[in-house]
Amino acid sequence: MPKGPHKGQKGFTPEVFERQLFEEFRGQTGVDLTHLEAARVPPLARELLPMLIQASKEVVSDAQVVINQRGVGYKNFIPATFGSQAAARFSGKSRVRLKQTALLPRNPKNEPDPYEAAALRRLAAQPSPPKTISELTDEGKTLRVLNPIYHTKDCLKCHGGPTGELDISGYPKEGAREGDLAGAISVSIPLEGARRGE
Repeated sequence: MPKGPHKGQKGFTPEVFERQLFEEFRGQTGVDLTHLEAARVPPLARELLPMLIQASKEVVSDAQVVINQRGVGYKNFIPATFGSQAAARFSGKSRVRLKQTALLPRNPKNEPDPYEAAALRRLAAQPSPPKTISELTDEGKTLRVLNPIYHTKDCLKCHGGPTGELDISGYPKEGAREGDLAGAISVSIPLEGARRGE
C-alpha cells in the first residue's frame, strides 16, 4: 500500500481527529470528553470545550482536500496553521478570543497586542519552565491567560538552525533550540455578563 505523499486518502478525518483528541485529553487531564456533562469541570469549560472541539473538527474537515493530495509531501497543514484556523473559528463562535502569539511571529495575524508582548517578555525572563500567566485586566472585566509553548524536536525542522537558512515553507529558520520558549496560547475572556463561579 502506498505511504506518505503518494497515498491519496490519508485517513485523517474529523472523526479520527476527534477520537485522538479525546484520548489525548483524557490522558492529560483525566476528563472524558464523551461524558462532559458528568465531568468535574467548571461550567464555562463545559460550555466552551464542545465549541472548541467543533471548530477544530471543521478545520480538519475543510483541509481534507489538502491533506489527501497525492504526490505532495509538504502541504502547510502544520500545527501552527491548524491552531490559527481553529482559534479563529472558535473565537468567532464564542465570547472568548483565542490565538497563538510570539514576540517575533511569522504570521502577522499572530502579532502580540501590548498586554501579550509584555507577558511574553515576562515568560522569556522566567526561569525554565515558565508558568502560565493568568490575570484579571480591564479593572477586573477581562481574564487574560497566556500558556507558554516550547520548541520540541519536531519544531526545530523549521525553527532550528542554521539561523537564516530557509525551511521547507520558505521562511528563514530562527536558530531555536529544543526547550526554548516559542510563544504562547493567548486566551482573553470577557467576564462581564458571566455568572459568578464560571
